[in-house]
Amino acid sequence: MRKTLKMFLYLIIGAAVGLLISSTARSIGGDVSTDRFYLGVSITTTIVAAFLIVLGIFQYRRLLTVAKDYVKYMDEDSYDKYRYNKHNEIQIYGVIGFVLSLVSLAIPLITYFNLSVLLFSFIVYIVSIIFLTRTTKLINKLYPERNLPQPSDKNYTDKLLLASDEGERHIMTTALYKTFSLTQVGIFVGILLLIAYSMLTGESQIFSIIILGIIMMVLLQSFKSTIK
Repeated sequence: MRKTLKMFLYLIIGAAVGLLISSTARSIGGDVSTDRFYLGVSITTTIVAAFLIVLGIFQYRRLLTVAKDYVKYMDEDSYDKYRYNKHNEIQIYGVIGFVLSLVSLAIPLITYFNLSVLLFSFIVYIVSIIFLTRTTKLINKLYPERNLPQPSDKNYTDKLLLASDEGERHIMTTALYKTFSLTQVGIFVGILLLIAYSMLTGESQIFSIIILGIIMMVLLQSFKSTIK
């Protein structure tokens, strides 16, 4: 399953790079079937988002079925590993599906308006929100024996850390630091790509560059304020 997730991530990254290159080439060379191009991107993105959400729902239902009486399927140690990994996979499906559905919804709203595509994207977007909301509460169903906080609780992060053991806290803090570092690099690369796009096409992306710069500074300030 991890190989499948990596494959989807590589496909998404490749599609994003391809979209940037294609958009740049079209802006330089002229408008050639731009409407069809954006229509195809929106439909493809929506289909991928829908597939991930359906896959996530299937895994979600399967995990709850196993959790009701896991002794039918595996021993306790195997179940602990199974529910931990499956929970993470479901979260990934939900988040990626939500982001892709949002992108697919934005394309017909901003570039090429098509009512049927817009409705399809909107339905997938709503379903992704509902599914993502349900996945945030999944951990409490998987670990009923533990006093884990609800995502809506005040100071959720602090309560979650207090409810976790030392090993879990180490894993979470390591993952968060790696995510923070990757986010900083990603935003920086995004700014460079937007600058290159603006120079090559003549279409100013100053607003997007400023927003990304602000986000990068806020994240850095928040991180430093938290660890000091």
